[in-house]
Formats: sequence, C-alpha cells, structure tokens
Amino acid sequence: MYTMERKKLELIQFSRALVPFLVMLFHLSGTMMAYFDYNLLGFSFIPISGGVNYFFALSGFMMYYIYRGRIGQMHQLKSFLFNRFIRVYPLYWLLTCLFLFVLFLNPDFSVGHETDIDTLITSFLLIQSPTELEPVLNVAWSLVHTVFFYFVFSLLFFSKVNISRVIITIWALLTIAFSLGYLYIDHYLIRFFFNQYNLIFLAGIFCAYCITHFKMNVKVSILLIIIGGMGFPVIWLNSIHSFIPISFDMGTGLASALIILGLGSVDMQKDMNIPRIFNYIGNAAFSIYLSHNFALDLLSELISQLSVYDYLGGWLTSMVLLFLMLSIGCLVHSFIEKPLVQLIKKGIFEKRNSLFDPVKKTV
Repeated sequence: MYTMERKKLELIQFSRALVPFLVMLFHLSGTMMAYFDYNLLGFSFIPISGGVNYFFALSGFMMYYIYRGRIGQMHQLKSFLFNRFIRVYPLYWLLTCLFLFVLFLNPDFSVGHETDIDTLITSFLLIQSPTELEPVLNVAWSLVHTVFFYFVFSLLFFSKVNISRVIITIWALLTIAFSLGYLYIDHYLIRFFFNQYNLIFLAGIFCAYCITHFKMNVKVSILLIIIGGMGFPVIWLNSIHSFIPISFDMGTGLASALIILGLGSVDMQKDMNIPRIFNYIGNAAFSIYLSHNFALDLLSELISQLSVYDYLGGWLTSMVLLFLMLSIGCLVHSFIEKPLVQLIKKGIFEKRNSLFDPVKKTV
C-alpha cells in the first residue's frame, strides 16, 4: 500500500472536457429528429448517453480525492458544504429564473408542470419532488441526486468517523438490495434515498481510494480505460437489443468507474499535460451542462423558423447547434459562473473580516 500527495489530474480533467460533448450530442440528436427528422450519428434511437452517470462517478471520485485528508475533522464540514453550495446553487438559481422568464414569454417551451408551486419549491431547493417530475430546468434532475450525495458524504467529516462509515455502509447495502429487487417499498422517498445512482457515486469514491492507496500497473490502467470506453457503445446497443442482463445506468456507471480508475491511476504515476482549451472546457463543464438544453431549445426554434436546415442540411445544422451550445456554455462559465462565485466568496470574506475589526471609538 502507498499514499501519494495530491496532484492535478490532467487526464481526469480531459475527460471532464469530453463528456459534455457526449451529453450534448445525444440531446442534439433527439432535437434534430424531433424538428427535422434527421438521425444524427444514429443516436436518436438510444434513450440517453450515460454521460451524466460519468459525472456522478466523477463527483464521488473528486470529493474523496480532494477531501480525503480532512475526513473526521468536524471543523472542515462548514467549509465543505459552503463550497458545494456556491458551486451549484447560485448559477442554477439564475438559469432557472431565466428559463421561467422565457416560459412566461413563450409558454410553448413548457411541458405543463414547471410553474406548479410544488415543482417550484422542490426545484429551487434541489430536493426530490413527491410527483417525481423533473425540475423546472430539466437537466437539474441529476443535481437533486448530487446534492443528496453531498450530504451523505458530509457524514465523513464528523469526529465519530467510524460510526459514519457504518451508516454509509448500511445505506449502500440497502441501496444494492433495492436496486436488485430484494427489497421494495412503493414510496418516492425510498426510491430516491436508495436509488442506484448512489452506487455510481460510491464507485467513484472507491476509484479515488484505490489510486491513492495502491499503485496500479500503467498497462492495466490503460486496459481499464479501453474496456470502460468500449462499455458505453456496448450498453447503448444493449438498451435496444437487451443481450446483457444489466440496467443502462449500472452498465454506463460501471464503464465510467473503469475509465476513471484507469485515467486516475495513470495521472498519479505520470506527469501529463493537456491543451489549455480542454482544461478550460473541463472547468466550464458545469455551466455547459446546465445551459446546453436551454440553449438548444431556443436555438432549435430559431433555426427552424429561419429555415436554416433547408440551406445547410442535417450534418452542418447539427454542427452549428453543437458549436453554439458549447459557446454559450463557455460564455456562461466565464461571464456568469466565475464572477458570481468570486463575488459570493468576496462578500463572505469581507463580512467575516468585518466581524473581527476593532470597534473604533469616537470621542
């Protein structure tokens, strides 16, 4: 067993840059089929990409990798939750409000439940809705699971860390039992608390534990990356033909874990460098993910009305939409997300300092 110091994981960052393209391509394929009856790369017959499951595994991986040295330190809990909060909620709230404004101007973008009071409350809080409908910003369904897992992970900061580990282990075993059908309770909270997505988060944690405690042969690591990469198209085909008895989420979750384990292992042993553009896109991944579907809805409607498809055809129209989605996501990251986070951090820092400034007496 060995333990290595924390270092920047370039290949992991590279994967953060690539996965948004996968998610965008699949959503774009569905939109192109709906608007123009064009099947982009044959993806329209596949329900989802599984890219979100990669982000689930990556979230678990990064949380353990970053905070592993602070486990059991209660004083770190507040900092962890604060950093998670400003990472997710401010930008999400802003884009949700913007989408609601668009719905007010053009109700055609609505599917019917976005302005219900229950949906609004659960959407803004990012908690599971009793109706199990998607949040106002539909891609935020994944954030509901992510936020829940943040709270589960936060148990590891409690000083009685062994008790926390027992609680998480029991929760994981129950999740496995519910996922395999050994247990069943027909209630939306049970389905949420013991959802199989939790196992993907935990798989990410396991991968981070492995690369920080064990040295894996680089050739084996590369083999894991290849197997995981091949796993995605295999599971896509399996979603249509059902030749392997595994669910889509578990299949893509397992493939994601193998890729992350392989990439992380290589990163820990080799000094890698990726082009700056991929480093930037990796940092912008959250903004791209949150904004791309919203942008795609608006752009598709505009392109349809302008008859752009008639001039460019399916392939070029798709590439234009992909480029515009990516560009909008990057603009959101540079001009909204980053300044917003910096502003909040600066405000909190100045407020904290003001509490410790000596009170000046006036004579």
